[in-house]
Amino acid sequence: MPGIAYPELPYDFAELEPAMSRDALWFHFSQHQRGCFDRAMALVQGTEFEHLALEDLLRATARAPKHRAVFCHAAGSWNHNFFWKSMRPGGGGEARGLIAECIRARFGSYADFAREVKDKAARLFGNGWLWVTWKAGAIRIVATANADTPIVRGHVALLALDLWEHAYYLDHQNRRTAYVTTFLEELVDWDFANRNLAGVIEAPPAPRSRRGRDARVARGTASGSRAP
Repeated sequence: MPGIAYPELPYDFAELEPAMSRDALWFHFSQHQRGCFDRAMALVQGTEFEHLALEDLLRATARAPKHRAVFCHAAGSWNHNFFWKSMRPGGGGEARGLIAECIRARFGSYADFAREVKDKAARLFGNGWLWVTWKAGAIRIVATANADTPIVRGHVALLALDLWEHAYYLDHQNRRTAYVTTFLEELVDWDFANRNLAGVIEAPPAPRSRRGRDARVARGTASGSRAP
């Protein structure tokens, strides 16, 4: 049975330059993700989890306090795998395809979406991850602390961005917002997001109607209720 697959990069270390330096990517993959992978492998060896694939391992341990260490290291490796796939050489720019339509339906415009991504990343205290997910019929922007992952809480992950300081310190020092901006403008792989989204949605939701919202506000005000 397969067990945890050894992590792989979908591109060479230098292929994301100049947006992400070869050194930053090499240290991140070879030291930080490798550490998560090695510790997860050591923890599951000889246990009932030994032959589980990585995502199955996360779901089996997410709500079991006695297996918290297994979950954290396994989630760290899974999150990194998803993060690498969320980027590509020559990526970035405004969203396109199905996810662009869903972003407009949920946030009104790509500019508003990008603003919320940057704001949520800036407000996350300490280390963690930023996710674009699909849940309950809409695009979500979700921040998780440490190695936590939203896939164990009913979300479908579309994109991931590592917000641990080791992900960006060599290139950006402590300037997290500059790193997030670079991800959006030069790295993000919208085709990967669209493939993930296509697995859970057949047609984009209808765009938000400002006229409809104004009418609801007017009705609420007229009836004495507070406008949202």
